[in-house]
Amino acid sequence: MNRILKKAASMLLAGACLFTLHAPGASAAEQPQPEWTQYSLIAHAMGGIDGVDYTNSLEAFKENYAKGQRVFEADFSLTEDGQLAARHDWLPYLAAKFQQDIPEEKLDAPLTMAEFKSYPILRKYTPLSMEDVAYLLKLYPDVYLVTDTKETDPKIVQQQFTLIRDAVNKVDPKIVDRIVPELYSPSMIAQVRSIIPFPNYIYSLYLSELEPEEITEYVKTHGIRVVAMPTERATPEFIAALKEAGAVAYVHSLNEPNEVKDYLDMGVNGVYTDFLTYSDIGLAPAPTASSEPGEVRQASYTATAAAAASAAQEPLEEEEAVDGNVLDTFIEMISEIFVPVESSDLQP
Repeated sequence: MNRILKKAASMLLAGACLFTLHAPGASAAEQPQPEWTQYSLIAHAMGGIDGVDYTNSLEAFKENYAKGQRVFEADFSLTEDGQLAARHDWLPYLAAKFQQDIPEEKLDAPLTMAEFKSYPILRKYTPLSMEDVAYLLKLYPDVYLVTDTKETDPKIVQQQFTLIRDAVNKVDPKIVDRIVPELYSPSMIAQVRSIIPFPNYIYSLYLSELEPEEITEYVKTHGIRVVAMPTERATPEFIAALKEAGAVAYVHSLNEPNEVKDYLDMGVNGVYTDFLTYSDIGLAPAPTASSEPGEVRQASYTATAAAAASAAQEPLEEEEAVDGNVLDTFIEMISEIFVPVESSDLQP
């Protein structure tokens, strides 16, 4: 009985922390910045590989990790059978860009997950599901994932983030601390918070029609700490206003070193990039792994994150825990999922 009461009390405390922190009037300026914002670069769509962008592939992740990237953005789209694929969209141009011989009748519609996995990108790179990406987060404990799910329809948002929550629960609930969703409107922020308790997220403006003054006011009154925007929305005045309100800004997507330096001089915290490395823009030292194998760096900078870290020992909802060793299970299945990549290649 005491154990049940303690558990109930801790859940109530976590809920109280969430309400207190994010209720209107909780200024972002009063909160420390998230740990992941120490990184100035976000590898867009897992970063480019062989001069090609948007692959969202396993090999792109591994290559850019080796170059020093630690924050990776990935695009996610729903498959025909209701799963979440690391794919920018299902339009015909992407199949042509990736040299995928998809039948004409399937070119302008979602594939099933099995079909998606059956078409290597550029005939050699491995497509990833959300669950695959979750396993990568477990295997690489110093990596952060930014999700770009692109949808704002509440029904689709519910489906997408339920799938993300289920993948997190299956692999390791603690990785939620290192998933940073891009959210596109105040209503979406509220909805996603009700699905999964992310301690980090980005208010992304590329689908927003709000004016800078409206955005700044929302940031100030709702504890928003990170805002992302396309280059055309980034002005010195807007960046300064966001900083005064307590939020740092990231701009997307840039691939010219001098342009990146101009935006950093303007005051942005960082940029999304397909191809640039830290050495390319003269930032040294480049970030390196700071965790021992198997150690997860906890984002303990807010009461919300502390509550999430405490709750992370259990699934995000009352679900049955995964049996056996998750890492062993992953190694056994990887040869089937990541054909033709050898399972040992995924190790950090």
